[in-house]
Amino acid sequence: MNILHYSLGFPPFRRGGMTQYCLDLMLEQVKAGHQVSLLWPGRLYDLTQKSKVNEKQKYKLQNDLYCTSYELLNPLPIPLMDGIQDPATYLVKKEKTVYIEFFQKHTFQMLHIHTFMGLPSELIEAAHEVGVKTVFTTHDYFPICPRCNLFHAGKDCQDDKKCSDCVSCNQYGLSFNKMKFFQSELYKRVKESSVIKMLRARHNRKMYDATEQVIESEIIDAKKQKKYQNLRDRNIELLEKMDAVHFNSTNTLWVYKKRGYTGNNANVISISNGAIVDHKRIRKVGSSVRFGYLGPLTTHKGYNLFKNACDALWLSGEHNFEAHIFVEVSNPSSYMICHKPYSYKELPNVMNQFDVLVTPSEWEETFGFTVLEALSYGIPVIVSEKVGAKDLILEGKNGFVVASSVETLKFQIADLVRHPSIIDDMNAYIEKNFKVKTMKEHSYELNALYKKLLS
Repeated sequence: MNILHYSLGFPPFRRGGMTQYCLDLMLEQVKAGHQVSLLWPGRLYDLTQKSKVNEKQKYKLQNDLYCTSYELLNPLPIPLMDGIQDPATYLVKKEKTVYIEFFQKHTFQMLHIHTFMGLPSELIEAAHEVGVKTVFTTHDYFPICPRCNLFHAGKDCQDDKKCSDCVSCNQYGLSFNKMKFFQSELYKRVKESSVIKMLRARHNRKMYDATEQVIESEIIDAKKQKKYQNLRDRNIELLEKMDAVHFNSTNTLWVYKKRGYTGNNANVISISNGAIVDHKRIRKVGSSVRFGYLGPLTTHKGYNLFKNACDALWLSGEHNFEAHIFVEVSNPSSYMICHKPYSYKELPNVMNQFDVLVTPSEWEETFGFTVLEALSYGIPVIVSEKVGAKDLILEGKNGFVVASSVETLKFQIADLVRHPSIIDDMNAYIEKNFKVKTMKEHSYELNALYKKLLS
């Protein structure tokens, strides 16, 4: 099969879960004998219709396994998670004939899209016109949320009032000239410099503060609201035109449907990555029950929810537990044990530090790889109802799904502290019954979807 992926690019310039997922998937597809290429949005020049596709040097996936690399010149802008200041810049039309000729020249059969960032709608239209089947994987909420995470004013964005909240939430979005710089060859060369890292950290703090603190009525701009609504409507229309939309969880599908997507071409398939393997073993809880939290100190990932639940439990007089976090904090609570941030190669040691993983996200998390990682080590999990990976949970067998409230999480933690044998029983169940999905197996699932579309 001749498969073309569309994603943001290759390391070290592009990183993150989506980039790694795409690389892992392409590697498995190349191993299976498929012809695999990646098209990625490159240098941004202006907002004209002009666009071009350049073939670049092949990218080494592993040993002697390569994929073909194509740069999409003058794509649409790439905001990453910085938000969109002017929605009109993402609705610019491009010359469709360039993409039609590209598809015809290389005889692709599948176009697998991993992001709408930088993606001209004409690319999808061209694929359909020449008979190339299209699949979109929902790694985030960018098609329906310019900030990607549907988190507004310090809480989950349940009702954005027909995009009126997008105006205030995106007020610090990058200007066109900044995005032009961030998509330049110069930025590739200086991205890891100390000055750029400092400026990026400062900008990220500003963006996080804006997400946490923005006031509902702070900015009202009806004309701009309509522009955001037009952009979302266009994106949902593109989703509906896909031959298939691959959702990584039922939660993600539910969120998209709340924003207007019908779900007629939806396929829910849980995901994996190349580092996931079966590490399950029998474990035993010690004298104190150890709970682990692997996220950052942010509201949307649930740190405050976890800490407040543990605080309440501690103040109630229940002290037979520890909370292990993997970030340094000043003045940690008595029950808290802080570890240094870890790299992925240190994960086996990290997983030995706790008996139960807690993933208490307060935003609608599309999946949550830490849940699959913990289960692959035989560790039961407590997840909030907002975590997509709750699809992997069999209630009381390998974990628990709880409401995103302090009282509910406190109750579940307390129950395990008082009855640690439940944890041992869940570990035994996971070790015997939980099937760890590897990237190879996941690639087979997607290959079956491709074949279904091509038949």
